[in-house]
Amino acid sequence: MAETATQCGSPAIGTSSADVLREPCRTAAAWRAADLDDPAEWRFELSPSHLDELDAALKAARRNGIVLLRITRERFPLPSLGTELRRIAHALENGRGFAVIKGIPVQRYDDAEINTLFWGMAQYLGFPVSQDSFGRKLGRVRGAAAGPELRTGGSDVVALLSPRLGGSNTVVSSAALYNEVLARDPLLAERMYRHFWFDRRGEQLPGESPYRSVPLACWCDGKLSVRYARRDIESAQRFPEVPRLEPADVALFELIDGLAAEFRFGVDVEPGDIQLFNNYAVLHAQGGDIADPAAGDSLRRLWLTLHDGRKLPPDFSWETAGYGGPRGRGGVAPRDVITRAS
Repeated sequence: MAETATQCGSPAIGTSSADVLREPCRTAAAWRAADLDDPAEWRFELSPSHLDELDAALKAARRNGIVLLRITRERFPLPSLGTELRRIAHALENGRGFAVIKGIPVQRYDDAEINTLFWGMAQYLGFPVSQDSFGRKLGRVRGAAAGPELRTGGSDVVALLSPRLGGSNTVVSSAALYNEVLARDPLLAERMYRHFWFDRRGEQLPGESPYRSVPLACWCDGKLSVRYARRDIESAQRFPEVPRLEPADVALFELIDGLAAEFRFGVDVEPGDIQLFNNYAVLHAQGGDIADPAAGDSLRRLWLTLHDGRKLPPDFSWETAGYGGPRGRGGVAPRDVITRAS
């Protein structure tokens, strides 16, 4: 039977039996590609009335001279669309763990207007956190990385908007991966609750460790959360003080990667699509021509802390300071925010 913890513990380097899910996760988050035959479960089409609301909110923000970081739900009113966005946020947290919002007519807008629409809609899902030590909350990704990695990100949710080009992304249920690892090798599944060291890629604050120690899996308050980024774990091995990976660790990574390739689900991307991925519920990878550097195009990216996100133990996530909003969860602490506060 599952060991269900209503309170989230903070085990040390080992594991606590009260924090380990020992039977398959049976929530909506544990899906296979064959379960997604109804696109309405994860795809939302904007209606003409929703587009009218977006136009009106955009015009009001421009007319009142509200800068991007100052735009909130109250300053970007979306009477009916806001209700739908809150419903999508609930599905991200309690359903399949990913969604696509379709129908933004990006050809109507310039880059600044696209940024405002993206930011304003995101306020109904959560609030952005910094993506780097410079405090940037609206990131730009130019071009698709070679050999995209199926992984999780550094916040509750990552939101992506491709203004000009389409392509495809890949998504995999973390719970489905966990269930299969558990079925094939329960000892490897339990190993996911151990701490692993992730390279912070130089984004740590002065005096902080250049790596972060967190578990791969967390069973808390009836929800399974997974954090996985193999390249970051392997990169952290360059630090001599980081414990060496054991053969069982490599076997676990190989099993997860193999299953991810088997369970992957492709999501077609069109210009103007907003893609949303819950980083605790799915692994995801960018692919295809999502941006055209030669044309000055770039993929917009937000890291969001959900307004009603799941409970997590302190050793699985971390608070992040930032500009123009409350402290978020995950993300990267900006250096000058710390400097000004000290």
